[in-house]
This record gives sequence, C-alpha cells and structure tokens, in this order.
Amino acid sequence: MTTLTVSTLAIMLLGVLTRLGYGRALALGGATGAGAAFVVGTTAVPTFYAVAVGVAIAVTLDLLQRGRRGPEPQNRLPPAASLLVAFLVWSVLVTLLAPLLFNAQPVLTPNGVGAELTAGIVTTSNIAQMGYLFLGVCVVIFLGRSPRATPQLLGLAAGLTTLLCLWRYFHQTFGLPFPDDVFDNSPAFSYVETAPKGVQRFRGILSEPAGLAVSSLVTMSYMLPRALRVRGVRRWGAVLIAAAACYLGIISTSATFVVGGALVLAVVGVSLGFGFLVRRVSIGAVATVVGCVLVLVALAILPVVYGFVEDTVNAKVSSSSYTERSGANGSSYAIFLDTWGFGVGLGSSRASSFLPGLLSTTGLIGTVLFVAAVVTLLVRSARVDAYRPVVWALVSLLLVKVVSGPDLSDSTGILWIALGLLSRAAVPAVPEPGLDSPALTQLAPRSMS
Repeated sequence: MTTLTVSTLAIMLLGVLTRLGYGRALALGGATGAGAAFVVGTTAVPTFYAVAVGVAIAVTLDLLQRGRRGPEPQNRLPPAASLLVAFLVWSVLVTLLAPLLFNAQPVLTPNGVGAELTAGIVTTSNIAQMGYLFLGVCVVIFLGRSPRATPQLLGLAAGLTTLLCLWRYFHQTFGLPFPDDVFDNSPAFSYVETAPKGVQRFRGILSEPAGLAVSSLVTMSYMLPRALRVRGVRRWGAVLIAAAACYLGIISTSATFVVGGALVLAVVGVSLGFGFLVRRVSIGAVATVVGCVLVLVALAILPVVYGFVEDTVNAKVSSSSYTERSGANGSSYAIFLDTWGFGVGLGSSRASSFLPGLLSTTGLIGTVLFVAAVVTLLVRSARVDAYRPVVWALVSLLLVKVVSGPDLSDSTGILWIALGLLSRAAVPAVPEPGLDSPALTQLAPRSMS
C-alpha cells in the first residue's frame, strides 16, 4: 500500500458517497498519470484505472438491469458506444486468437526487444491491456450517460496535472517542499529526466519529458478555448494554466512538443480559415485589428520559429532515439502485413506511434472501428459549443499520439474522459441533473437518491 493507494480509495469513496459525482473522481484519478494506485510485484495499476473499476461495476450492473427497466431512451448506450464495444470485443478476440493463428510471429516488447507469439499463451501484458481497454470503454459509457459529465471534468484532470508539474518545478528551482516519491511509485514506468548525453531535462510528475509535452499541449488546447467561454476569475485562471503548460512544454525540451504543437497550430489555422470562409466564424472590428497586428508580428518572427523547428527536427532525426522509434514503427507495419491485417493482439507488441501500434495490435478491422467511433463523436458533438474545448483537447491528443504516443491505454485517462464527454455532448436530449448512474445511486446513501 502506498500514499496514492490511500488517496485513490478516498477519491473513490468521495465519488460514491457525496454529490461531487464519480466523474470528478475519474478526473482526479487521471491527474497522477505516472503513479500507481496498487503495486503487486512488478504489476502496477495506474490511479485512473483503479478509480475506473468503480465505473465498470456501475456500468455492468446497469447493463444487466436494462431488460427489467424496459427500452427507455435513458437506458440505451450513448452515441458511438456501440462502436467502442465492438472494438473491445474484436480486440479481445484478436488477442486470444493471434497466438494460435500466427505462432512464432516476431513481435516487439515494450523495451524494443524482439519476441515471438506462442500458441496457447496469454501473457500478463495481454490481460492488463484487455482490462484497461474494458475499463476505458466503461468510462465512455458511464460519462456518456451521466448528467454531470460536463467539460470541466477534462479541465480538472489536465489542469491539475499541470499544476502538480509546476509545483515540482518550483521544488527543483526554488526548493519549495514537494512529495517527490509519492508520484513516482510505479515499477511499470522508467522515469527519465536526462538526455542520452546526460543533459538534465524536466518531466514534471510524468514518466518522461515527452509525456509532459503531450500533457502540456492537451492542457493548452483545452484551456485557451475554455477561456473564451468563461468570464472573470475563471477566464484568467484558464489563461494562466495554459501559460504554465506552455512554459512546462518548452522546458521539457521535447521534440514532441515542437512537432506536435506545429501540427495543432496548423489544424487550428485550417479550421478557423474554413469557418470564416463558410461564415461560421464572425470576427469583430477589434478582433480584426488585433488579428492584423498578430499577423504582422508572426511574419516578423516566422523565420526564427521556422529555424527553431527545423533545428529541433533535424536534431531529433539524427538521434539514436529517432532511429529506434522509426525502427519500432517499421516493424509494427511489418507485423500488420505479416498477419494479413489481423493484428497480434493488445499487449503483444509495441510501436512508437499510435497508428502503427493500433494497426499491429488490433488489425485493420479494429483500427476502422476505433477511428469510426472517434470521427462519429467529433462530428456529432461539434454542434455543442460548450464542449468545443474537449474537441480541441481530443484532436490535439490524437495528433500528438501520431507523432509519439503508442499507448491505447493512456495512463492519464484523458483519451477516455474526452470520448465520454463528447458522447455525452452528442446525446440529443439531456436529462435533468442527478446522480451519475442508477447503479451508483444504489451505492449512495438513501438521502442522496
């Protein structure tokens, strides 16, 4: 038992026994993505997935009771959940059958070491990844049916991670007291804070600088649109957290932050330009003047920014890390082709980026199901303005994962929280606020129901 074990159990109890809602418990669990709630030997359960166990119990009980409650709309699966359930079923099927169909097929371990599938053998990694995917899909279903699944949940998870990272930065820079060992208790992670030549880098409370870069970009992508939709102290709070995330991303010295940030900015520019052309985006006089000034400033500093990005990319391309990552991605595509697009199963092989990882583990059918679910939610939730910051956070996360981030079972849970919130936004009729779930209602005190 660790300090995070106690805090995780406390968060779960608060989510069940109080009116805070279990969605907030999920968000708080996702704030410590590199920590473990439970550790047994070399097996560690991230805090987010430990909290998600409560969701799995609630969703399972709800689904078992659907027949007795009748076919009312509130008892149906939320938008795109059926696609994710199909993705889960297919992924489990591939994981169980691949060793039988492709015995001795070469695969890659998380350390990049070669291995082989063995007929009849299901590894602990297979079991863990199937379990994490099951919990993630349960989170999407739960939030998609929860009246309290508001956009602020994602802001709580991402913002709290940024603030904890900033606290650790103040600890290292100014000596501010910080519980360093509390967040670094997982044997499943290799905590990296140095470059190959021993140069010190900053990772915050994440496992490596690249993880901090991803978290910072997602936080910025949520907080800046959020700042446009709130006023007063909340607006300034969102802006300050976004600024802190930007600074942390810069001092992480991660190429992921530079390349991923460039991709996000390109998508934002295309989106705004398209919205303006089709007259979905209106621009006032003051905004027009400010925009023209920003364009002039951008033109002046563009050569400097371009040079910085070019130097960063060139340095990354010439590094051993890039060679290893490219090799892992190439091997993953080869695995996809060798298995005729079937895949080798969750936890059987590990790529360096999201797309080759998804193709090599879940195959073509699994990839199509997952992409269909994401696209469905992005399209159907785009009409709900309040959830637009969640849309941008999800888009940013997926763009960065294409660069660097192979894990479907993201330990921060941001992927599943975002999908769940967008599933909620896509519900045609939103019921009155209440408790999160009939199953959790049964676990709460009678005075709360």
